[in-house]
Amino acid sequence: MKANKRWNRWEIVYRIPGYNRTFSEHFATEEEANLRIAEIELAKREGKLKPPGKVTKPHPITISEFLDEYVEKYGANHWGDSYYSVSLHRIEHYIKPMIGDMLLRDVSALDLDNYYNQLLTTPAVLLKGHRSADKTVSHSVIEKIDDLLRSAFNQAIKWDYISKNPALSATVPKIPKKKRVVWSPTQAAAAINACKDPLLKVCILLGIGCSMRAGEILGLQWSQVRITDESVQSNSSMLEIRQELKRCDKKVLEVLETRKRSTVYFIFPEMKENCKTSLVLKAPKTESSVRTVYLPNTVAAELLKLKRAQESQKERFHGLYQDFDMVIAQPDGRPTEERLLAKSFKELIRETGLPEVVFHSLRHLSTSMKLQLSGGDIKAVQGDTGHSQSNMVTDVYSHTFDENRQRIAGQLETTFFDKLGTAEAPASPEQDQVLKLLNAKPELMALLLAMA
Repeated sequence: MKANKRWNRWEIVYRIPGYNRTFSEHFATEEEANLRIAEIELAKREGKLKPPGKVTKPHPITISEFLDEYVEKYGANHWGDSYYSVSLHRIEHYIKPMIGDMLLRDVSALDLDNYYNQLLTTPAVLLKGHRSADKTVSHSVIEKIDDLLRSAFNQAIKWDYISKNPALSATVPKIPKKKRVVWSPTQAAAAINACKDPLLKVCILLGIGCSMRAGEILGLQWSQVRITDESVQSNSSMLEIRQELKRCDKKVLEVLETRKRSTVYFIFPEMKENCKTSLVLKAPKTESSVRTVYLPNTVAAELLKLKRAQESQKERFHGLYQDFDMVIAQPDGRPTEERLLAKSFKELIRETGLPEVVFHSLRHLSTSMKLQLSGGDIKAVQGDTGHSQSNMVTDVYSHTFDENRQRIAGQLETTFFDKLGTAEAPASPEQDQVLKLLNAKPELMALLLAMA
């Protein structure tokens, strides 16, 4: 038996005769671990070794120490690369500096309440490549930190570090959520007509026409596009969505590769030395995100035009074009990152004076229009959007446009209110009885007419 160092702790793992499982204990120093090994070996020889039960840790562990262990033993086996990277960022920049020195066993719900309130006035950490916006930590980030701590403390209970989860009783400050701004169909059409950048125009058309995420658009390769002049004429063009473009932390990619959990298909060559991240093509967000989408003819025609322009670009570069088969490619053939797409989209909004929206809102617009045009066929729309749950289509991505509400009001006026002046009052019971009598005895009608 040998003590192994795990981050800032020393771990020993051993078996007890009669038990199928292994038992583990953790110590602050190697000396303490070796002393415990000697005790275990003596107890084994004397036949007195018993399960440790709830082992009292000789050194109270801090939140920082525990989170290192939690990431190594839990995160690496359960998280995808995106969540892994963002969780590391939140732990290193928001959790450790503020509450990392607290003892895990001493953390209370009140401590977490105070911590969440403090985060509201804490400056947001600026990521490399992003401009300073002088913003504080957003409410959505605080909610995600709370989710992370809940999961971590639940695992701490399983590992016998604590007996209850303080995050379950903590309260994240309530702040009214802003409703996502989404263009109307008329505004989206104005943006497309005003767009002079062919790459940005194709991205907008794919976002609206195919309900694609930005990463899916930027990760699309020509080998996944089924389009010809004939398919455009017959309205049968389609494309396969089976990957997305992402920039990932290299350390995270290495850990996931070691654990046989990597979903990366391709890593692009580095443009700079000593870069901590890599640009990759990887499996999309969920399994349901792998899908085939039919192309509206306008989108298909624009893609054909882009493909021909790229072929001409390759000839002008005389072998310097880096051909990665990317649909949305820079002039030298390299992929276009999401931050560049967001920048171009923002410039288009500024030039046109349209309401400020993010690129992802085009997916909301697309989903809403398809729901209306399909007569509420949620499953058909879900097939295009790639959502794993159908309620996401109706509850999150569906929006009601003022233009449609005005049209409904007009239809109500035509079919109902316009007829109010000509509507006849209902007959009384006496009138109904007279009409029945006249129908039964036509001679009475003739007599009444003669009298009149």
